Amino acid sequence: MNVNEIPKELLSRIRQQFDNDPKVGQLRVRQQNLQRSGRYEEALVLAKEIETLYDKVIYEYIEESKRQVEKVDVANMDIPLEDKEKMMQLLLCCFMCADMIRAAVIDMDDILHKYDENLHIEMFNDIKQVMEMSEEKLKFLQRNSGYLKDLVWGQKCDNMYELLQSKAKAIMNKRKNNPNWGKNMEKFY
Repeated sequence: MNVNEIPKELLSRIRQQFDNDPKVGQLRVRQQNLQRSGRYEEALVLAKEIETLYDKVIYEYIEESKRQVEKVDVANMDIPLEDKEKMMQLLLCCFMCADMIRAAVIDMDDILHKYDENLHIEMFNDIKQVMEMSEEKLKFLQRNSGYLKDLVWGQKCDNMYELLQSKAKAIMNKRKNNPNWGKNMEKFY
């Protein structure tokens, strides 16, 4: 993978995370102070250092992606067919979970957006990174297999998502029926 292969949306998220880093913010403030005081050459040198740091972040992302893509060809390994099939089953479980994480975060934000377009579930800000990685994993599955091209994938994931929501509701109902069960959950809503 090279920089040209990174989706533009992902590049802008990486840039945003980079720019939101407090250390980068301090460097930018220092750069602006240098410019205000007429020390333009030093400001340009600092700006170049900031961009070099950003390039390093991108390079590290690419290297991490390469490590994640390293494949072990399970089909050619000398393991029983039953274990190969179990590995594929578990792999698909991971992809389905990734799909459900993405759907749940999107659905929660959609509910909040009905009332205020700027609201988001803040407690899931960190899981949004997992969601981004999940989307990348799903794109990988789509590029390298036929699973997502089949209507069965969407139907089964939707069924599992509905089942998961049903199980979550059962847990909530259990809590409602026993005032001591799950006492600490009140802080979530």
